[in-house]
Amino acid sequence: MIKRETYRLLELISDYYHQFKINQKKIDIWHVVLQTYSFEEIEANLIAYVARSPYPPMLSELTRKEENISRVIPDRTDTIAILYPTSKPANEEVVQTELAKMREILGIRRDSCS
Repeated sequence: MIKRETYRLLELISDYYHQFKINQKKIDIWHVVLQTYSFEEIEANLIAYVARSPYPPMLSELTRKEENISRVIPDRTDTIAILYPTSKPANEEVVQTELAKMREILGIRRDSCS
């Protein structure tokens, strides 16, 4: 991003948030961080931010990638499903068969030491 684009971005923020003031120092320090980003990328982040916040963004909020973290708090049934899973563990015969297959794949020999 070039400095002119940084200024355009700050103008957009000022249009969305009237309390956001632009000065040369702000343009300079924001540009130091934003110069490695594209204008389109930061503009898209700004638009997404404006849709969810009544406060002007900090620089870090525009450069941050959206995380795919769920902010949903589980309800009672979700919590019970997490704490007490209904699936049954495999029986001992299945476990031993699968372990034998893994040992064969890995080349592990089990010699009895009796």
